[in-house]
Amino acid sequence: MKNTLKTSLAFKILALLFIISGGLFALYYLIFDPQPYVNIQAGSFLDTIAIPFDWVQIGPISFPIKVDNYLVFQEFQALTPEIHLTESYIYAGIVWLGVVSVLTLITEFKKVFFIIGGIVWIVLLTLSNFNGLNIGGQSANYPLIILLAGTLIPLIYFHLWGQKTHLAIKWLTIFAGTFSGLAILITQSPITNPEIYIAEHSLTIGFCLALAWVLWNGHGIISGVYILLARANRNLNLNITVQISFIAIIYLVTLFFILLDLQGDLNFPFPVFSALFLLIPLGIFGWISIGGKVNQSEQLVSTPAVIKALHLIGFGLSLWLVWKLKLSGNQPGEELFKHLLVYSQFGFSLFFFIYLMANFMSVMNSGKAIDTIIYKPHSLIYYHVRIGGLITILVITTYAEGIVGVQANGMTSNILADYYYQIDKKLEASILYENAWMRYRKNPKAKFATAKLLLDLKQPTLAKQNLEESITEAPQVDNILLLSERLHLENKVFDAIYYLEKGLTIFPNEPHLVNNLSLLYTKVNKSTEALELMSQIESDDPVLNSNLTALQTKLGQPEVNVAQPIDLISQLNQLAASNALANIPSEELVKSIKEKLQQESSPMLINAGWRNLMSEINRNDPNSDLAFLDSIGQQPEMLDYLMSLQETAVIRSLAAGRVTEAVKNLNGLAFRNPNDAAYYLQLSGSILAQNLDFQKAANEFIAAEEKGFQGFSTHHWSIFGLAGMPAKSVEIREKYQVRLPSYVSNQDTTIHKYLNIIGRFHQTLPQILLHQWRTLPENELKTDIAIRLIVFKAHGLGKEDLKELEKYITDIIGPQEHLTIFANNPDLKNIDSVNAFISWIKASNELTANPYLSPLIISAVDINTDPLTQYEILNAATEFNQDPILWFKKIKAARESGLDNYADQSLEILKLWTSPEELELLQNMNY
Repeated sequence: MKNTLKTSLAFKILALLFIISGGLFALYYLIFDPQPYVNIQAGSFLDTIAIPFDWVQIGPISFPIKVDNYLVFQEFQALTPEIHLTESYIYAGIVWLGVVSVLTLITEFKKVFFIIGGIVWIVLLTLSNFNGLNIGGQSANYPLIILLAGTLIPLIYFHLWGQKTHLAIKWLTIFAGTFSGLAILITQSPITNPEIYIAEHSLTIGFCLALAWVLWNGHGIISGVYILLARANRNLNLNITVQISFIAIIYLVTLFFILLDLQGDLNFPFPVFSALFLLIPLGIFGWISIGGKVNQSEQLVSTPAVIKALHLIGFGLSLWLVWKLKLSGNQPGEELFKHLLVYSQFGFSLFFFIYLMANFMSVMNSGKAIDTIIYKPHSLIYYHVRIGGLITILVITTYAEGIVGVQANGMTSNILADYYYQIDKKLEASILYENAWMRYRKNPKAKFATAKLLLDLKQPTLAKQNLEESITEAPQVDNILLLSERLHLENKVFDAIYYLEKGLTIFPNEPHLVNNLSLLYTKVNKSTEALELMSQIESDDPVLNSNLTALQTKLGQPEVNVAQPIDLISQLNQLAASNALANIPSEELVKSIKEKLQQESSPMLINAGWRNLMSEINRNDPNSDLAFLDSIGQQPEMLDYLMSLQETAVIRSLAAGRVTEAVKNLNGLAFRNPNDAAYYLQLSGSILAQNLDFQKAANEFIAAEEKGFQGFSTHHWSIFGLAGMPAKSVEIREKYQVRLPSYVSNQDTTIHKYLNIIGRFHQTLPQILLHQWRTLPENELKTDIAIRLIVFKAHGLGKEDLKELEKYITDIIGPQEHLTIFANNPDLKNIDSVNAFISWIKASNELTANPYLSPLIISAVDINTDPLTQYEILNAATEFNQDPILWFKKIKAARESGLDNYADQSLEILKLWTSPEELELLQNMNY
């Protein structure tokens, strides 16, 4: 058998893979993710920010048209601890494979040691609580008997009668017996999910096997280092006494500091590494030490190959145990393992050093092969090392007030609680977790799970008591987050803030606490403190950086980072900040957001993303975008965001210049959504005012006020005045403390002339407006009227009039290529002329999109020769526009279509703002 293990390449490869994989997993969780069970996730919620979609400048009156963009804030929430069921099964499989391998090797033990090994295995199974499977009755012994039969029967057989059997056959047979026993337990147990019960309680077996390996290799590091030093000193005569003394003292002092840290008595400013890191050098140097021992001693439990194989298996099981303890959050088990590791290392290393100095100090520096005799003869003197080490362990255990007993109890309670937690028996799990924490305070998962389960069991008062107790006695971040979240849910915002602030005094600059506290500060009007707190922490966490961008934008201090974020939420906040600054976002940002939205499943982010993307002027045909938004809105999961998507569609229509569609849809949204009606109506009013329809705009603002709108400003005062509602102007000024515009006190009469002209711009004939324009003195207001004359009244002006206006405009603001093309050939039937006109005014290619652009309406009418179609175009435009020429053409088209009644009604309406002289002028000019 010795030769078999020595020459088995497969065994060596498997052992190496077993150890390396376990080591990598252990190191990962020790270094990068020490609490993998903690489940702190960022929960998202939306807030809105009004961004300047367009800017309106009507002479001395200016105001933005604002639409809402979404900011996505993320609040950290402590969720239910993660369940690693698959990993539990994997670890259980590893443990039982290790058990099979160890039992296989025990068959090769000498008789006395075989009996001792069998007794130890019986004790270990008894302590593992498999009787909780309740086969044959409550806590009956049948599960234990089944496992003992499955494992010991083949074990005894091979030891007594199968010594010459190939090791692989032994392993397969014991494997079959062991796993058959486990299969019987799973199929016969009446409890819920017995396989989970066995998987969780396999931790006890894995723990004990790893602990046995640790105690066995007690002085492995010191003895292994000494052997290497002794080999290096052959024929050199160096003073290795000093070297081994120095190394031993440094190691013992390090162990002492680790022990103080485990006890909580270390007050040094520098951190101490985890005792679990010692497993790796213990395994490596222990291999060297055991290699020397088996080659020197004749009093071995079995052959050297068996002993070395046991060492490799134990090394691997110890590393995999670290992985399991970290993954399951069994802190009492981890602390127990660390305590016993440090106790044994300190005790056995100390006495091995004494053993070396007492027996070999005189020949240490001779350069002879001392490393080959330190275990030879294997006499009573060496056993004193073991006895002294055990005594030291007992002394340290007493010094630590027997904490290992409490830790062992907490570990087993956690194991059983994990089982109940995974089968969703919340009451039993909460009781066991609470009991585990009460016995041993350093058990963060147990305390958090207790509170979380109590909340699930509708016992918030008990849950909060547990969380408050934790913050007082053993604070942890997830508990603070959970308590503040619960208090916030109960509208106890200041209490939530108190605990977050207290948490930051314990965990300075902890990013989760900083983030949530900043968000709560904004809710109690501590915006400055919120921004300052968020800005102070330097972190690469995308959540914090995204929230900082959103918070800056929300507080009116938007900043656009040069570096483009990667995640969607950060990009959406970046886009909102760019829109708030009225910047054009980069093509890369827009493209990246669109690509991510195509893959996104969150309705909230889909809604926010398309809103922010479509909140910019875009005169391209919106039909494809509108159809896309409509298709999104028809998805069942988007039902909660249907109104918002419809609002986004309105914004997209407005961006494309579809004023008619935007205004009508806004009124429809106001009707269907009364809670937001004020917002929709004021937005509609601003659009109408931008197009110089002040009467309709004023009516929209009045309707918005009736729905709760109170955000009246200086430009609203001016609009009511231009609409001929001076009493309403006075009312809002007094009611909402609206400041008067500066132009009121301006002595320049040009402003007042300008306002008189602009107030009835659409209702006035083009020739009359041209005459009024010519009387204005030279200034920017005259340029403004000249531009508006062409934009809104070009259909009623002659070629010479247009050329006069074109020359004036180009003399003031410079050459205007498209304007010149149109002025030279102002034929509204000519495609090139119309396109030049559209390009100059930056309008939509849809001629009827904006009813106030009368020249384009006339162009659409002239292109169509059917009187009825002409009437329909004009009728749709005159729902908004009071341009006399449009109304006159509408009357004419109605008569040509045989709709005399409609023509007569339209004429009577036209007379409301058109004098008989103007009507006569219309008829004489034959429009």
